[in-house]
Amino acid sequence: MGYNRRRGRNRGRSGPDRFHQYNSNNRQGGFDRDGDADMAGASRDNPHGVRPTYRGRGGGHQRSWSAGDRSQNSAARRLGLPIRQDASSGSNSSTWFKVTIPFARELGKDYIFQSINNAVEIPFSPYCFLMGNDGKAMFYIQGADQASALQTMNKRITLPNGYKMIITVRQSEAPPFKMDQGVVALIEAAVQRRWNPVALMLNLSNFANDDVLKAEGIFASLTRPNVFHRIVEIIEEKIPQMEILDLSENKLMKLDVLGSARLSSLKRLNLGKNQIRHDSELETLKNLKLVEVNLENNPLCNQFKDPEKYISAIRKRFPKLKVLDGNDLPAPIGTAIDEEEAVVPHRLPGSVQDHSVNGVLTSFNAEFFRIFDSSNRQGLLDAYHDQAIFTMSYFINFEHQSKQWKFDKYFADSRNFMKVNDEGKKLRVVKLGRLPIVSSFTSAFPPTTHDFGSFTVDSHIATAALIVFTVYGVFKELESEEKSAPIRAFYRTFVLIPDGAGVFKIVNDQLTLTNASGPQASNAFTNNALPSMSVAQAVPTMPSEDIKNQMIVQFSQQSGMNEGFSRQCLEVHEWNYDKAGQAFLELNVRPIWKKECA
Repeated sequence: MGYNRRRGRNRGRSGPDRFHQYNSNNRQGGFDRDGDADMAGASRDNPHGVRPTYRGRGGGHQRSWSAGDRSQNSAARRLGLPIRQDASSGSNSSTWFKVTIPFARELGKDYIFQSINNAVEIPFSPYCFLMGNDGKAMFYIQGADQASALQTMNKRITLPNGYKMIITVRQSEAPPFKMDQGVVALIEAAVQRRWNPVALMLNLSNFANDDVLKAEGIFASLTRPNVFHRIVEIIEEKIPQMEILDLSENKLMKLDVLGSARLSSLKRLNLGKNQIRHDSELETLKNLKLVEVNLENNPLCNQFKDPEKYISAIRKRFPKLKVLDGNDLPAPIGTAIDEEEAVVPHRLPGSVQDHSVNGVLTSFNAEFFRIFDSSNRQGLLDAYHDQAIFTMSYFINFEHQSKQWKFDKYFADSRNFMKVNDEGKKLRVVKLGRLPIVSSFTSAFPPTTHDFGSFTVDSHIATAALIVFTVYGVFKELESEEKSAPIRAFYRTFVLIPDGAGVFKIVNDQLTLTNASGPQASNAFTNNALPSMSVAQAVPTMPSEDIKNQMIVQFSQQSGMNEGFSRQCLEVHEWNYDKAGQAFLELNVRPIWKKECA
């Protein structure tokens, strides 16, 4: 009785009320205000804490801490009993706890670990043992089960000096990690053990729980950037021939370390059972030429209800992908060419199918862009067909130049489908008819000067009924809010057809703009003469008489000449239909410009 009265005087309250007062005022999530495991009621001379008070008689006993599981767990900690875990507690095997043992300098690491290992009934895996200057031993354990088991052993283990081992457990962040030479050597050895030189495969699955590293107390998780960086360096230096990499079960959320690695041989990558939350995280890996990827059991998989959209999103980053999550993918629609097998042809300054059209295109470009650069673009009205179509789009040239001039004045009329999602705008920005087209040249385009010396002209089709060609070059904007006049690169494709009078008119005009690259800008306007164009020469072949007769009839219909003159024209040009047609055009085409610009 005297003992209880003394405690009552000191604490102010006794029995069940005192327990409830402690639980409501001091306990937070099973830990006291200092973050240590709740040890209220325990004293150095009473390792079992204060005995709980029971109410009632006979039939069942009611504990004084019965106000929910949290009260029971708090009391269990005070009594040194196992902690009950439920779904609401949020505890799991990945939670870290810091263990502190005072007066441990004379005991040593081996004695402490051996004593605890002999006392607990579950596997005991300590990490990062440290001995403080104050004689406290500190280490880390992972998982609430181990934490509960060690807390149960508080003041239960008798030391050689007769005292009890004090074990304090509190929840914490992951243990600190220092990459010294010894740790690096152990990590390199672990990578070497996991390397399969026959299959060219490196298995880094669940690397944080590597048996050897774990036995050394090293928590080498790939979620630690310094660990992941070092492993990537080992791969680049020691095993650059690696084709298969297994990174499953590593709790990875970010992949930027892997994306910056030089892994030219990597073909298959397993990222299953990680914490990748969005497919945009794969953007950092888009330079890898992967043919197989496994992303199963990642949060990003739950974002896609439609399997086709999921496949499309992943294939957007890995165009060569053949297997996804263990399933063979259908062949992609397209005509992609393997970069390793592709042969890049020699670049020419320009190419036309026949030298006879060279003069036509040269004069056309000189006249068209001269009027476009003038102060009165209305002179271009006669160049366009009544039903002509014009579209313009721009894109940012990030690959070639860090300095980017703004495209504000072109934004409203741009038809870049990668940027324009509004279906209505896609139609509104199409200019239909020669008057709206030329009017847009005045309203949407600033005054310009084209560099004729930069022009490259490629002719795709050149017949008596159709001419299709593309002009590449640069121009300078003369009026701009920029400090320096913007120099733009352009790609402009024209489609020309003859009208009823035989005059060629523009029926389709597609213009694409971007900022000039560094070399383009530095070389601009050094030579403003129109360049000559290369001619793709064809080996002449003599057609049969039946083919000749068919050519004569067709040429007569298209040119309006009788068959006699048609035959004569074809014979002069050695039955080269395109040559004969171009000769006819040069003799009969009239200037498409009826007005001189001011």
